[in-house]
Amino acid sequence: MKIAMFTDHFYPELGGIQDSVALTARSLGSRGHSVEIFAPWHPEADFIRAGHVVGEPDLGRNVRIHRRTSVRVASSTQQSRAVIPLPTPLFERFGKHRPDVIHSHSFFGLGLEALLIGRVLGVPVVGTNHTNVHGFGPYIPVPVERAADWVAWYYNRCQAITAPSRSVFDDLGHERMRHVPSILSNPIDTGLFHPADPAARIAAKQHLGLGEQVIAYAGRLAPEKNIDTIFHALARLPETTTLALAGHGSHEQALRALASELGIAARVAFLGTLAPSRLAELFGAAELFAMMSTTETQSMASLQAMACGLPVVAPLQGALSEYVGADCGRLTDPHDPQAVAQAMADLLQDEPGRLSAGAAARIVAGRHSVDAVTDAWESIYQGLLPKRRFARSLARTFARALKRTTPGGSAT
Repeated sequence: MKIAMFTDHFYPELGGIQDSVALTARSLGSRGHSVEIFAPWHPEADFIRAGHVVGEPDLGRNVRIHRRTSVRVASSTQQSRAVIPLPTPLFERFGKHRPDVIHSHSFFGLGLEALLIGRVLGVPVVGTNHTNVHGFGPYIPVPVERAADWVAWYYNRCQAITAPSRSVFDDLGHERMRHVPSILSNPIDTGLFHPADPAARIAAKQHLGLGEQVIAYAGRLAPEKNIDTIFHALARLPETTTLALAGHGSHEQALRALASELGIAARVAFLGTLAPSRLAELFGAAELFAMMSTTETQSMASLQAMACGLPVVAPLQGALSEYVGADCGRLTDPHDPQAVAQAMADLLQDEPGRLSAGAAARIVAGRHSVDAVTDAWESIYQGLLPKRRFARSLARTFARALKRTTPGGSAT
């Protein structure tokens, strides 16, 4: 198959959407499919800030990346870019290399290009919603309900819609949707993210300069992630417990100030954004993973940590409660530091229980391996091919009708 992916979020920007697009494209390409990714252009400074090599990631010979002219927009990653939809050049390209299916990972900018190209050329569009609209209210320049109306409008014009968790459409409102969404996890690289042996765990602690008991966090350093609650919880735990943060974002300076205020600055390690191999090393050095964000639509970092055999302390509500069961971590109130501290202490003080929870977490993560998720995408794409033929027939009918009613066409 020829697959065109459109995403407004891609490397070097930090995030789960970026990881998901890259892993899926590489896996599809390794199976012989042709994949083209259309993403915003980024300056070299963004690659350097994120710790990426300047240039495109190597996703295999069957995957090509096309960068679209973009402008910077405000976000917690401080790397987000916006593409003004100008699909005309792509019509010429796709006229010669028409895809079998278009997969859109966003509902603005490049997502709009995907929808328009699919409609004009008669190619079915899969829309994946990665966004908890209400959770990102502070970043949206219009009222949240109006934004939700727009998101529903967008996905109702796709031939298939998916999301990595039910919570995405619980937030948006199932009654708004014309089609029943398919719930499909983002892929987890279980070849890279796997449990460390005891010797490797000790070496990783030493290499990263971490303490006896380590709590890990990975992701944007942003207000909506509720990292403040983790800091307040850490202040209630023994001094032998340390917190390691992987990532960057607009909230970093505020978090550093909070660590000093709480007297835990020496117990908090800001590691910056880590390459995947180094992130796996961090998880190998940790005893558990903490994520208190209620805006997640899945949290790939949490599942990567689970693949490494770490139990997760996560919020009672939202997407993570769909993946983190009582057998593989603790679900708690993300705004109650005492409750979060107790959940952490329960796992840190009970080694057999913690190891058992980590083993269960690994089983859950394994169900969402790259191969398993790629199998599901192939099935979804194949199911749309009959719609592709029907959509093209409609497109040709529309073109003929337009020709008959325009100057130079045959009058009716």
